[in-house]
Amino acid sequence: MATTGTRPHYGTPSSPPWPPSPWARGHPCRTRHHPDRSPRAPTPRCAVSWRRRTGTAPRRQPAADGRGTRRAHPPRSGLSGAGRPRHPHPLGRALLADPRSLDELLGDLLPPLLERAHFQADLTAVVPGRPAAALAGLLASAADRESEGHAVTWRFTPASVRRALDAGHSAGTLLDDLTRASTTGTLPQPLRYLVQDAARAHGRMRVLPAACCIRSDDESLVKELAAHRALHSLALRAIAPTVLVSSSPPAATLEALRAAGYAPALESDTGATTVERLPAHRTTAPTPTRDPHAPLTLARRLLGLSPGSQDTATSSGV
Repeated sequence: MATTGTRPHYGTPSSPPWPPSPWARGHPCRTRHHPDRSPRAPTPRCAVSWRRRTGTAPRRQPAADGRGTRRAHPPRSGLSGAGRPRHPHPLGRALLADPRSLDELLGDLLPPLLERAHFQADLTAVVPGRPAAALAGLLASAADRESEGHAVTWRFTPASVRRALDAGHSAGTLLDDLTRASTTGTLPQPLRYLVQDAARAHGRMRVLPAACCIRSDDESLVKELAAHRALHSLALRAIAPTVLVSSSPPAATLEALRAAGYAPALESDTGATTVERLPAHRTTAPTPTRDPHAPLTLARRLLGLSPGSQDTATSSGV
């Protein structure tokens, strides 16, 4: 350690103890120090005031190949490790060699995917990280996502569980999948009750497409119609001992039944028998042709003129 005057300083002007900052060259704060002393880093107040006056920090001149920023500031671009350009970071080495090889290196920097969730008694499931695709699909099919971020939360509701049942799950398969996705290997009792109650009420009523229905009090006739080969195009299906469902509209169903030798009757929405009216074929009366001289003939008759006096009436101005 060398001293100058009464204040000690480290190093000599020709060999400073640390490399000067690249952007600090020519900094006005350096002129405040004694020329015999080693250069010192500018204070934060001086650096802020100098940046405020200039509007930007000084940069090195770009290289001739147009990659001045990368070559001048390798630590900022991640190409060097610990600020040493001669010892590049593995990411920087892979970027310079083959950018497509960054997938594996970047994958190691990301947190691992989680395949388990924490199921709680308040009907929520929490994943403290990034959920795997299978786990996210399972929870999204049976629960509603409530939060995003580092910990993702899903909430189970009767509507969300019914959505999973509509997608093809049963109560047993859904509970088994959720149990395998649990971190503890078990599910809270409220969640099990919710799934079982939703499954018990699911499917108690059915909705099916139908163009029209065929009903009859004779059950044997209904079975005969369902098995008739000539009515195969109607796709008749029995939904009750006395009711058949047809995929064709009422007019086509009536025509097919009559062509097969049956005598069905059309029924309205209120249950009353509809009287079918045959289309009437009427001839159209010919339109009479009108004589263009009829008004003149009528005028002669009113004036008492004979048909032979046409020239006289015309000369008199009639």
